[in-house]
Amino acid sequence: MKKLFLPIVLLLCCSLDAQLIPCRVGKTWGYCDTGQIVRIRTEYDFADFFTDGLAFVQKDSSYHGINTKGEIITPALKHYGVFSDGLCPIQLKNGKCYYIRSDGKVAIDMDFSAAENFSEGLAVVSVGKKLGIINIRGEWVRKPDFDTSSVYFRSGFLLGLSKGRYFYIRKDGRELILPDTVRPAGLFSEGLAPVYVVKTGYASGHPEKASYLEFIDTSGKIALSHFVHDSFDYSEYIMLEKEFTDGKALIKAKNQIGWDYHFIDKKGRFSPLYSSAKHLGDSLFLGIIGYYMSEFRILDSNYYVAGQFQQKPLQIGEFGDGLLPFANKEGMWGYVNSNCRVIIKPQYNAAFRFKNGYAYVVKNGLQGVIDTKGREYFR
Repeated sequence: MKKLFLPIVLLLCCSLDAQLIPCRVGKTWGYCDTGQIVRIRTEYDFADFFTDGLAFVQKDSSYHGINTKGEIITPALKHYGVFSDGLCPIQLKNGKCYYIRSDGKVAIDMDFSAAENFSEGLAVVSVGKKLGIINIRGEWVRKPDFDTSSVYFRSGFLLGLSKGRYFYIRKDGRELILPDTVRPAGLFSEGLAPVYVVKTGYASGHPEKASYLEFIDTSGKIALSHFVHDSFDYSEYIMLEKEFTDGKALIKAKNQIGWDYHFIDKKGRFSPLYSSAKHLGDSLFLGIIGYYMSEFRILDSNYYVAGQFQQKPLQIGEFGDGLLPFANKEGMWGYVNSNCRVIIKPQYNAAFRFKNGYAYVVKNGLQGVIDTKGREYFR
């Protein structure tokens, strides 16, 4: 369960204002246009992307919001979040949190000790040591009474925790009532949530309770409970690895040397068997076959092989804008397309997901921005 705080993460914004792109000259950051002409002088320690006319920059261990003229329009900040529904959480140097609009003005100020980004029109906030939920008007949907939670609402639900008990919170702030034999096992996603259902069986004539992975829908009813593949019932053996994404959930079952992985769809149909697997984004998936001489395959939604790495990568990121970051055997990062053709050759110490045509990379120990053609906005 993720703790509630405002980390400074390298997230690309949902829109780019007038194509002002964070650029670095030496060790200082500013903003340039697509022709690499500097529009806001390079004087910052870091620069994030613009959203609706506001961007966050770092200078002298503080963050500041600036407008497209380069004018500072917020107080000095300790942390900042991401704009959603026109609102962004920020944290002042003294620890106080509130929400601002894209003009830098205060939008919601209710003496929060922590505040998360909005999702589905709602946000998790903290007052003292308890968490609650507000809407975009700053009204309480649920007053602070739970201990921790997932960060975002998904499919209309938040996963909460209070006094050691997990439960689902609906968008109206009320709890989704489940039978005592059903307990949450993960987040709602694409209308379904994994749960463990306690059932009683018999061993040697004695009753014995066991938990089985199943999925509920948004009404709390069991929607997926049978997991039969190749005439074998896996229901007793499978565990959840990852909730539904792009129509597939990832499950695993123990074998003699590790785990077997399968993707399943919302009807419980199994993918082929993989020794490891993950969601890649853009409706593509990674299937790894073999533990030692492994084959790394990019799969489409029908599990057909779109591409296969010729050399085993050390790490793989997530697809964005049709490109997938990967690290080669020397540990250098580059990008391939869905056919595993190298588009940007491995040359970076780190590389992150593309969004809106740009991605952050690290080269020679310094961070910078590149576009999907590999053009570098740093020197």
